[in-house]
Amino acid sequence: MKHHYIPQFYLEPWVNRETDNKLTEFRRLKYPHEQFRRLEIKRRGKMETGFVENLYRVPGATKETQQNVERIFMGAVDKHAATARDMLLAGNIPVDPEIRHGWARFLLSLIIRTPESVQAFKRKVRSDFLAPDPEFQSKYDELRKHNWPATLEEYMLELSPTLPERQAVIMITKLIQNQNVLRTMRGADWWLLDTSSKPRKMLTSDHPLIMSNGLGRPNGHFALPISPSLVFVAFMNHNIGHGLQRIPLSRLMRDINDAVIGQGRRSVYAFDEEETRTVKRRMGRRDYMSPLSRNMLVIDGQLVPLKIRG
Repeated sequence: MKHHYIPQFYLEPWVNRETDNKLTEFRRLKYPHEQFRRLEIKRRGKMETGFVENLYRVPGATKETQQNVERIFMGAVDKHAATARDMLLAGNIPVDPEIRHGWARFLLSLIIRTPESVQAFKRKVRSDFLAPDPEFQSKYDELRKHNWPATLEEYMLELSPTLPERQAVIMITKLIQNQNVLRTMRGADWWLLDTSSKPRKMLTSDHPLIMSNGLGRPNGHFALPISPSLVFVAFMNHNIGHGLQRIPLSRLMRDINDAVIGQGRRSVYAFDEEETRTVKRRMGRRDYMSPLSRNMLVIDGQLVPLKIRG
């Protein structure tokens, strides 16, 4: 089953409905025996990109429920986000708490649901799972029979080989619903940056959310292109937003595109091929926010943005 980490509804504004019903995808491809990835430029339908087969499949679950994270959980995340996105495209900033919550949850999901993050979670959970705990090991030794494995971790894996991976997928859904982070994002000052007066178009990518270190800081901010001519921007401090208005629009557009393109790893998306040179030069050259990087930490199942002191 296709699991879209970049949802189709999000890519829709980059689709040219007047010509071929497709968008331009710049995709990094690595061929056997080649050290570097080639850049493929191709017009694609929005269903043909931004997915990995069974990315959030719950291993060990029944056939009827193993796809529930994609079908039910991610489906709800994207459904509510689409309502907010449509309001934003119409030039309206949502004020309803539920709609703001849905949009904030979608933005947070863009950090956590990527193939890179999912695989990192699975490695992390498995590593933590296999780390010995002296107290539990001691109790296990007291109960262990001669034909049981030597360690509690080995015993648990024999009972359920897919347990660590299953726990990682469940953790992903919990992190996307982290109330502390969502409360901070909902309470930010939400803006729209209209770039339609300029000929240059905005791009997006497989890591499209631009986010500062430490959302709780006065200069904290986050942004997301939502169409070729519109960018959603949010600030922790209203004065930061007013300062944005003093920056030339062309410079803002260049900086946002550079960030989104630079964060792209597998794919960068555009309405056309006008930014091909920029994509070739910038793609993959910028770090992106990761829940298991130095920018974000997972503590007791909670996603905590680091606050960098300057």
